[in-house]
Amino acid sequence: MFDFRNGTMKNNSQVTFVAGPVLFMLLIGLCACSSQNRCSVVSTCENLAALKAGDAVILDGKKVVVKQMDILPVVRNDYSRRFVFDSYENPKLQKLRRQEQLDKVTAAGKTEFDRQVLLLDWVYHRFKKFGAPTSQASGALDIVNDIDAGHTFFCNHYARVMVGTAAALGWLDRLIAVRVGNNAHGSGVTEHSITEIWSNQYGKWIMFDPTFALYVEKNGIPLGAWEIRQNWFYGDPDSLDFVIGAQRKKYKGKDMPIFMANHPGFGDLTLTPRTIDKLAFLGYIPNTDLMDRGPDYAKMFITKDSLCDGIRWHLRDNPQDPAREPYFPLNQAALTLTPAHGLKIDVGIDTFTPNFAAYRYRIDQQNWRQGKPDQWLLHPGKNSLQVVSVNKFGIEGSPARAVLVLEKSR
Repeated sequence: MFDFRNGTMKNNSQVTFVAGPVLFMLLIGLCACSSQNRCSVVSTCENLAALKAGDAVILDGKKVVVKQMDILPVVRNDYSRRFVFDSYENPKLQKLRRQEQLDKVTAAGKTEFDRQVLLLDWVYHRFKKFGAPTSQASGALDIVNDIDAGHTFFCNHYARVMVGTAAALGWLDRLIAVRVGNNAHGSGVTEHSITEIWSNQYGKWIMFDPTFALYVEKNGIPLGAWEIRQNWFYGDPDSLDFVIGAQRKKYKGKDMPIFMANHPGFGDLTLTPRTIDKLAFLGYIPNTDLMDRGPDYAKMFITKDSLCDGIRWHLRDNPQDPAREPYFPLNQAALTLTPAHGLKIDVGIDTFTPNFAAYRYRIDQQNWRQGKPDQWLLHPGKNSLQVVSVNKFGIEGSPARAVLVLEKSR
């Protein structure tokens, strides 16, 4: 319980939370109750027992400082719950991976993101004819087969192949339908299809547009579709780097139009400012099992604002917080560290890992182990704990890392 006299938190495990005046006042605010809205002081204050970066606690008479808590949270909201991800057991994924030799496609990449960009570039080059579709193929496997049969496809098919081939390699890539708003450059095609891939390396969603083998950076960091949108329309569009192909050649908005290819019957395929204008509407398709049932447009949700006023498009739910609600993390090991008895820390772990298989963890610089620790015994000096989730494809998620320092005996 909280001792309001000296600004500390105590419980029966001989644990003391060291709190300064600011934290003392914060705790009063958190634990205060009005006569009209009664609450449990003990219950609310006990929730503060979970450690966070910057905390200093006394364990078994010794001071422990939380130096680092680099952990992606698990976010469960209406939009994350809509998503259905393709299954490791789907034989179409396995066939697609073998048939298209996807491991060979990505083998040269030194990092996960390198390999994802190689796949993006491969999808762009896998298509031979761009224009009005001449095939009814829907899923990635059928589309690539019909490419070889000489058929023509549009941007939506590029995006579906990107989603399917990423899924076959154990990555999570989602389809997004986009549309121009009321201040677009020029005239022409109003809609487009892109994707966002989850990057374990960066711990975020990153926009991939396979029609142009394109992703976008700002200050060297790849951006998601919403981030690009906000920078393009409301921020500093000159700060954006448009990165194309396996060679990662960078362009600025002033360099557009950027010629990609000429397709007989269609003409020149070029990246223009209007292409980026299509991010005014972002329609997130909440399923990646496109080879089995196609896009779930019924559960699609759309982010939009005043740029979309006066434009008729699909009517769907709109997230109130478009920068966060659609951008829930994946493949994390969300650690909850709670002081236990003696010098032990209880370790709780949660995750949102599609096709989850197991955890791996490492204490200090020891070898990685399978499973997860229920408790962590601290020793004098620096203590580190790293945990990753692993899916059935063998893909490791974003690592969680906690660093605690236990004072040495004098």
